[in-house]
Amino acid sequence: MIQNGKRSYDLMLCGGGVIGLSIAYQSALSGWKVLLVDAGKIGQSASWAGAGILPAGASVEALDPTEQLRSLSHRLHSVWSQQLLELTGIDNEYRHCGGLYLARSAAERATLAAHRMWWEEHGIPYEAWPLDELVLRMPSLGDLANRNKDLLSWYVPDDCRLRNPRHIQALIAACSRLGVQLEPDTRIDRLEADKNRIVAAQCGSSRFVADRFCITTGAWATQLLGPIGIETGILPVRGQMVLFKLDRPHFSMVINDGHRYLVPRDDGHVLAGSCEEEVGFDIRTTDPMIEQLKDWAITICPKLSASNCVKSWAGLRPGSLDSLPYMGTLHPYKNAFIAAGHFRHGLHWSTATGMLMFQWMSDQKTDIDLKPFCVQRGQTGGQELFLKP
Repeated sequence: MIQNGKRSYDLMLCGGGVIGLSIAYQSALSGWKVLLVDAGKIGQSASWAGAGILPAGASVEALDPTEQLRSLSHRLHSVWSQQLLELTGIDNEYRHCGGLYLARSAAERATLAAHRMWWEEHGIPYEAWPLDELVLRMPSLGDLANRNKDLLSWYVPDDCRLRNPRHIQALIAACSRLGVQLEPDTRIDRLEADKNRIVAAQCGSSRFVADRFCITTGAWATQLLGPIGIETGILPVRGQMVLFKLDRPHFSMVINDGHRYLVPRDDGHVLAGSCEEEVGFDIRTTDPMIEQLKDWAITICPKLSASNCVKSWAGLRPGSLDSLPYMGTLHPYKNAFIAAGHFRHGLHWSTATGMLMFQWMSDQKTDIDLKPFCVQRGQTGGQELFLKP
């Protein structure tokens, strides 16, 4: 398409986190001319700040739409990691490491029992580890086992992990090599609409024209969509993280204790997280929460002493009112789309989101049904809401 003397883009992505980068990567692989803009540094917000946990997906046919999304993404991560490594030479530290789930209190044991039923329902292998086996396999948890004789531990071999910053780095490099135009520090002032289409995005003195526009701004999606009359209910939810550095890796698997976790890196770094705080767009860490995370991490693994803490930070997850992400067409605009609101699962679900959104925008049959994720899912008024453009 030629407009104003120059060719427009097949797709403009508004937001450069892992969701936007994944859609850009899949679209560019398929031959589209893609532009991706971000108000800040590309990939340096919530996508960078997370832990990189990839919980096992269902191995049997799932009925729940989020489980279908999780299962598809989980299968794709190993494929994408290999593709990215071959294309860029960057190892994103995708590791089939397994996950350990601990329960010390009665409430945690009840939660673990619910996990077990969920694993069985979805065909996810797991093993119960008695204390002696836990200490044998995880010597660094010996002190924890000695202090908690009622400790329960369950091992899920298909849990995986990857290193967020490396994955983002690999996606950026891959997109660049595939011809994606990346525009950091480019804030979208407004989207120009003409009847039922978005025709351009105004970014300062620059005006970008594209056949399709996809909103991938995460927690900031509402700020961009409100002026064109679309409400999603996406809100920012802050999570805080602490980073430790050990002399060497002392364990390789992800350790889950209630709603908190430890995630090891190959070089001896260990991430401890996290929390859920609705504080608006405040991205600052707080001393009380950072101290809580430090203290908790040290109770799990005493080698993570306070002296080994090297950094802390916070990120804003994009939450939604019903815990489902938004994916699909931004009706009534037939060439506008959204992929946002993935909350804690953005990195994990990014591979399937990239593939599904390209399928949807190119009018292909999607591997899973996107109707449960449409913006108007809580409304009535006709099947036209679910029709493709």
